[in-house]
Amino acid sequence: MQITFDPHNVQECATIAILLCTTAPAPQPETAQPETAQPETAQPETAQPETAQPETDCHGMVHDDTIHSIPASKNADGSWRAKRGQKEAYDAAIAAATQGSAPPQAALQGMPMPNPASAAPATPPAPIDYKTMAERFMGKMADPDGLPAEYDAIYAALSIGYDDLETNQTSIARLSAYMDAVDNGDDHDGCVRHAMSA
Repeated sequence: MQITFDPHNVQECATIAILLCTTAPAPQPETAQPETAQPETAQPETAQPETAQPETDCHGMVHDDTIHSIPASKNADGSWRAKRGQKEAYDAAIAAATQGSAPPQAALQGMPMPNPASAAPATPPAPIDYKTMAERFMGKMADPDGLPAEYDAIYAALSIGYDDLETNQTSIARLSAYMDAVDNGDDHDGCVRHAMSA
């Protein structure tokens, strides 16, 4: 059958479109082919992001704002710096954290005691470098929470003279020991006791 129409006549184009739609054969569904089982390919597992482990100190402790200084900083031995006024809680936390590292007493009872080795002669501590100590002390003076007392009160309590500090190893060692005690969270009096007994 042949149909002629004017392609510029909108009405005739619409009529042809209707005719074509009604006379076009309906699409035949394809006969289903039996599916051959495809081997499943292993999907690569997506790597799970590792959860970041919190930083710990030399005792295995995680920083705790209630007993450790803010911002978090560490002492020279790798332990968290104690918060001022929290020395007892800080020491108790360290004792609790390190309690499991000592061998149980029951395990030691059945072990033979080794013969004590002869004590090696004590090596005197190396002298503390004045410049290193002075830079550390100046840094603590600049920090509002760095020292528990004014430097002149510290010098007086430690019997440190201004004139010979650069060359007097006793004064340098006392001032260094005082700062070590500050790092451990001691107050001024505790720092002085520590420095004078070092």
